[in-house]
Amino acid sequence: MLYLLLFIPLALLLVAFQSTILNQMTLAGGHLDIIIIFLAMLTLYGRYELALLAVAIIAPLVDALSGMPLGVSVIPMLSVILLAHWGGKTIFGARLGWPVLVIFLGSLLAGLIIVAELALLGWDMPWNDLILRTLVPSAFLNGMAALAIYLPIIIFNERRDLH
Repeated sequence: MLYLLLFIPLALLLVAFQSTILNQMTLAGGHLDIIIIFLAMLTLYGRYELALLAVAIIAPLVDALSGMPLGVSVIPMLSVILLAHWGGKTIFGARLGWPVLVIFLGSLLAGLIIVAELALLGWDMPWNDLILRTLVPSAFLNGMAALAIYLPIIIFNERRDLH
């Protein structure tokens, strides 16, 4: 119950920040997706159950604020969690490159799933333009943001272990 009380304000904050400020900011056609980064990092740090709870709270809010049909973003978010959870059990789970790769691949996978779902629902999807001009730059941007987030965490953990 306590997690639910903590995650509702956090979910509202993440979704509000994502849908208002970050959607207006682009870099080479890509948008930063802090929700994907948050879910992947939460899973990589062994909080798989909390990431699933976050999806249950965040996904309907994202769909409602983005104008997509309700439920479209659930499968992409779950795929990111599954990818991060699977990767956390590999030999590369604790390495710097793995979180960046997981978030890069997770962003691409989530974007492709959303485009496929919307195409199946009858929306007109320009696949080539979306993939090359939006999904790939967004995945690179998310990967670089993951690097910027993960490096201080590693440095802090190493310094904490030394003392």
